[in-house]
Amino acid sequence: MVAASLVDTNLLPAAVGVAFFFWPFRLLVRRISTGRWSLSVRTTADLPVLLLLSMMPVTMWVTTQPEVTLQQVYRLLTGVALFYVIVNWAVRGQRIRWLEMSVITAGILLAAFATISVRWATTKIPFLPDEVYQRFTILVTDTVHPNVLAGSLVLFLPVALAALLFGWRQVNWLHRLLSVVGLVTISAMLAISQSRGAMVAVGVSVLAMLILRWRQAWIVLVPAAFSAGLGIYRLGFMPILEALTGNDTLGSLENRLEIWSRALYMVQDFPFTGVGMGSFTQAADLLYPFFYIAPGRVHHAHNLFLQVAVDLGLLGLLAWLAIFFLAIACAVRIYRIGLWRQDGWLAGSGAWLLCSQIALGVHGLTDAVTWGMVRPAPFVWILWGIVFGLYNWVMQSDSSTPDGYASENPMRTN
Repeated sequence: MVAASLVDTNLLPAAVGVAFFFWPFRLLVRRISTGRWSLSVRTTADLPVLLLLSMMPVTMWVTTQPEVTLQQVYRLLTGVALFYVIVNWAVRGQRIRWLEMSVITAGILLAAFATISVRWATTKIPFLPDEVYQRFTILVTDTVHPNVLAGSLVLFLPVALAALLFGWRQVNWLHRLLSVVGLVTISAMLAISQSRGAMVAVGVSVLAMLILRWRQAWIVLVPAAFSAGLGIYRLGFMPILEALTGNDTLGSLENRLEIWSRALYMVQDFPFTGVGMGSFTQAADLLYPFFYIAPGRVHHAHNLFLQVAVDLGLLGLLAWLAIFFLAIACAVRIYRIGLWRQDGWLAGSGAWLLCSQIALGVHGLTDAVTWGMVRPAPFVWILWGIVFGLYNWVMQSDSSTPDGYASENPMRTN
């Protein structure tokens, strides 16, 4: 139902209804099987999630566009529902491996869907010929912006890369095949999207994964820093920053800075409630009009962290950040336990989950396409569900290796 709601937003209420319709049955089954009343498996993120959900009545109360805000609330609820579905289902190592293969498959399908749905921008990177884009034909009426596509794909690339770098001998042939296909197709679509923010996020996350796999990989930072310094010396800092942040929608860096300033004004004036989910455009045009941008053109804050604060206030941002940093902490713990157990698959799972969070954070500095106003927003909650589900399983497992796999260690951590 959540997948269907990504295609048709009219199905969002039905997706939420399906999720919460089965909750009483789970409560009853848990009571019969364990003798206890339990709505869900506990996670370390339960309190922040509860705080985030407590802001939903507040955002509906303060908004001036209830029909728009309600859709964003439904989308957040579907994400939370997916989170707990995954946490409650991922109680065995084999199921988590299925989830990883499903994530790779979702990335492949998203990359394939882009060929018929994205209205491409062809002027950002000159070495990509226009003939590449002429091969694609738009077959849908509701087109996708390439930055939205790229912001979602950066979350999927690390999982495909991890199986190749860490657990090649410990995953089955289907997992290997999906990883190779996913790495090729997702990388190709990221390049074609010409999203510079996504490319920076991918570069940082891939470098982090290489360092996690081989400690000596940090040496790559030396030529990278030298190249960056040489570029700043030859071209200047502001032109480079302009090239990285400007795009066909916003234009120059000056426009982006103006948007960020308006978002800060909103947070300053509505610190406890926010302006209401999905109300950024109306609030900016009425209360904080732009000087360089026409009314109605800017739909979000173009910064993930500012956007959450604009929508839900500082309490909502605090709750979201708590989940985000807890996910990072759990991924790091999973990775370290994988190294301690000499388990390539487990260490790789922790590595890709950590690198996905890194990509989310880095890309979120210049865009907000993984939050409520966009259809793929529930993808983040899927990754969070895998993080906390895997963490629960690892903490409860007494075995030194994942179930059903050999204890041979294919990793070289030095």
